[in-house]
Amino acid sequence: MSEYPKYAEIDNELYEINTDYEYALQCFKIIDDTSISDIERALTIISVLFGKENKNGEIVGIPKNLEVALEKASIFLSCGKETKSVKDIKKDMDFEYDKSYIRASFMSDYKIDLENTHMHFWKFCELITGLTENSILNRVRDLRNIDLSDYKDSKTRTKVQEAMERVALPENNEYDKEDMETLENFNKLLGDD
Repeated sequence: MSEYPKYAEIDNELYEINTDYEYALQCFKIIDDTSISDIERALTIISVLFGKENKNGEIVGIPKNLEVALEKASIFLSCGKETKSVKDIKKDMDFEYDKSYIRASFMSDYKIDLENTHMHFWKFCELITGLTENSILNRVRDLRNIDLSDYKDSKTRTKVQEAMERVALPENNEYDKEDMETLENFNKLLGDD
């Protein structure tokens, strides 16, 4: 059994990470929110992953070294794997947009009701990777990745294209030049040149 991280060491001090997948999904929503500045985004992610609410409703426990905290957050959100630049990734899934597909797939493949389950984010990602090819999420992802040039028959190609359009990610998830610059600047903050 692999050990999932629960703490991040920052300046020789251990900080507890909010490891539940729901916190990580909040972070991805924040990363995609181009209405706030890179600095606000970074601070919010650190607060979500490391902050704890005290009795007065104040967020406490945030590391003082924000640069290292952001690096640790990046490592956590990438499940400890080396992250790729945003421009190198073809997006075929969005945690927020595809949440109903994810829920249905977890229920059908694992009998896990995500509405009533707390789970470490890394385990959540491992389970997404392990979904069967027949899961609704993987069928949708496969459809999003189809190369229409493989279909020579125009009638079949039209049907496939219509199906692709029905499950396509919203246009606002496609990165225009300004979004790419914002995301690249955010990657720089995370240390991903």
